Amino acid sequence: METLPLLLTLTAALSAYFLWFHFLARTLTGPKAWPFVGSLPALFKNRNQVHDWIVGNLRATGGSATYQTCIIPLPFLAHKQGFYTVTCHPKNLEHILKTRFDNYPKGPKWQTAFHDLLGQGIFNSDGETWLMQRKTAALEFTTRTLKQAMARWVNRSIKNRLWCILDKSIKDNIYVDLQDLLLRLTFDNICGLTFGKDPETLSPNLPENPFAVAFDTATEATMHRSVTLACSLVDLWF
Repeated sequence: METLPLLLTLTAALSAYFLWFHFLARTLTGPKAWPFVGSLPALFKNRNQVHDWIVGNLRATGGSATYQTCIIPLPFLAHKQGFYTVTCHPKNLEHILKTRFDNYPKGPKWQTAFHDLLGQGIFNSDGETWLMQRKTAALEFTTRTLKQAMARWVNRSIKNRLWCILDKSIKDNIYVDLQDLLLRLTFDNICGLTFGKDPETLSPNLPENPFAVAFDTATEATMHRSVTLACSLVDLWF
């Protein structure tokens, strides 16, 4: 008999939760959300192809190109840190990135996930810190000298390296990984302009550069940290 009140309380609590979740799920337009775990199962399943998965979800929305999902479908927590809105609609992007940029700070969760890789740089800061770095970067990147240097460096890399590799692949009738080539092109140009050192990862033999591998690994690990189940559970408890 002592367990009866406990069972009744548990039944009432679960009934109230599932009723609450029913109305919550009706407002979500993204991937299927499940009680207690939300859309985390789908996110975890597609963690190795998260970009393609998000694109598929956006296409499924039709013309709105926007959807909302929930990864922590729990009362009081869902509206605080469980909702995520994903969009690629041009008007929404303009509103977020330009018109009302100050309304959309990255926040502590983003900054914690990306701190090891980005520190407090312009891509991982908010408020006055971001504004100061933005002004500095804008002043630097609008100079004619830098623009001319960028044009010379990029044109030289394309003409002397990328085109040569593509031309050889056509003559030899072999496949190339275009994404890898473009990543190497970007990496060489950024390192050359930023550090004054050309790592030459786009050389004909496509060498493996330790710094490039480390940076790519750190980027991928940081991305996984921000979207995996483990990260979400840590955020939930701490």
